[in-house]
Amino acid sequence: MTDPSKPNDTPPRPNEDDAHIINPINIARARHASAHGPSAIDKTRQISLKSSRPSSAKSGAATLLLGVMPWPESSGCLWLSLLGLTFILGGVLGGMVGGGFILWANDAQVVAWRNTPTPTPFPTPTPMPVATSTPTPTPLPPVATASTEDVIAQIIPSVVTVINQQPQTFSVNPKDGRVVGSGVIVDSRGFIATNHHVIENAGSLSVILANGQTVEAQLITSDPSRDLAVLRVNVTDLPAIIWGDSKTVRPGQEVYAIGSPLGDFPSSVSFGIISGLNRALEINEHVIDGLIQTDAAINRGSSGGPLVNTKGEVIGINTFIIRESEDRGVAEGIAFAIPATAAQTLLSPWIAAASGESVPIPAAGEPGN
Repeated sequence: MTDPSKPNDTPPRPNEDDAHIINPINIARARHASAHGPSAIDKTRQISLKSSRPSSAKSGAATLLLGVMPWPESSGCLWLSLLGLTFILGGVLGGMVGGGFILWANDAQVVAWRNTPTPTPFPTPTPMPVATSTPTPTPLPPVATASTEDVIAQIIPSVVTVINQQPQTFSVNPKDGRVVGSGVIVDSRGFIATNHHVIENAGSLSVILANGQTVEAQLITSDPSRDLAVLRVNVTDLPAIIWGDSKTVRPGQEVYAIGSPLGDFPSSVSFGIISGLNRALEINEHVIDGLIQTDAAINRGSSGGPLVNTKGEVIGINTFIIRESEDRGVAEGIAFAIPATAAQTLLSPWIAAASGESVPIPAAGEPGN
């Protein structure tokens, strides 16, 4: 047995199976009962029951225990135990409060972080260059142009050979008095244009058509100052030429000259360009101006033939060539034509007078009557 008057430095470990030992207060009571006997515990319970201050079981018991618990005079072990228990409870409560504060603070930080997220800088998008597409022009369909062969085939039926058989005076050879030139059908009723110098001092006149037929011709009128003349044959429904606009002719423009060079080569074609415009020549005391110059080959026998553009339109009546000059010597490729506009101005009234009716001047691009 342990002497209750002497405190035991090492009190026995309380029985954990006791129903009253369920928390640190019961442990303290058990230790106090071991040291001072169960009567002290009973006194404490009685005081606790008589207390008029309402409190919970845990906090009330702990408060009364600290206020009325008898001070052990024989030993400070109980005081140390209670003091240690107080520190333990304070540590637990402090830990709980501190932990709660930390958790609250952490939650607050998390909430704050969630509510105000740090903006993540996004890279400034680089504008993509806009692809500019250049529309591809749709090529125009090729314009159908007549070939040289087609152009020549169109105009040759309207070109004739003109023969002026002059009277035989000093020669027994009948060919010595013959003058050969060319002409064009300007009216389907049988009217043919040629140069004045071809029919000058006319004897008997005849025309060889493109089909080889030879027919007699009648001189209607002529003008030596313009070197133009009109003949008529007794044949109708002839293929008339199509006049072109000589006012639009430009140097460098391609042209064809058609005629009967030397009188032996009918329907001969030569090629050249427009060499110049508004040329003037003095022929037999007459000055003829406004002439078209070309380098297309024009020979004796080609006078009176047509100068044709690449469309097959007649833009001039071939008239002169220059072979040599007394002052400047020999020349090559210099030939001249009467502009179509000037020729029409004279020919239309002559034809109208010969036919006994008013015949309008055909416009450029239209065939003769």
